[in-house]
Amino acid sequence: MTKNISLISKRTKKLKKKEMTSICKLKNSHWKWTLNNQIRWFKKKVEPFDINNMLFFKNKLVGYTLLRKRQAYQNKKYFYYYYFDSYLIHKNFYGQGLSNKLISFNNNIIKKLKKHSFLICSKKMIPYYKKFNWKILPKKYFKIADHKPVWFKSQSDIFGMTYMLKKNKHKIFYYFNKRKVKN
Repeated sequence: MTKNISLISKRTKKLKKKEMTSICKLKNSHWKWTLNNQIRWFKKKVEPFDINNMLFFKNKLVGYTLLRKRQAYQNKKYFYYYYFDSYLIHKNFYGQGLSNKLISFNNNIIKKLKKHSFLICSKKMIPYYKKFNWKILPKKYFKIADHKPVWFKSQSDIFGMTYMLKKNKHKIFYYFNKRKVKN
């Protein structure tokens, strides 16, 4: 199976229209909107320098992650990080080890970027991410500044995890949507 797999990383500004449509179709297999709504969301929320990591099986997109270059605020300073978003594998490819390949690919890219990454997840997903060296960020050390995740029942169901974050002693305010200052 591994000889039929390829992993590709592209900035949004380098994506072809067909690739963006494939991404939106894959996302729609998990989050039931309409394809047009997925495309509208993508065009509105995904910025040119965000990183689209795609896993292909026999040239068909079956896995995807979006690393969204965003800003966070801590100790009166803004800095960049990558919001780990839209991590998914097509349901027909579950149980084949593809998610491990995709997250390892993401981790390697994050290391090369030399920035930390932040994700939110449910409690049941924590052991999975821990296997790949993601660390829990205690709730007292982070706040999502501009977004209320609707897929969680309450704020207490949201767990934050980081990859490549140096020791942290102060609360970080993460922005998921727009960056606050230009590149």
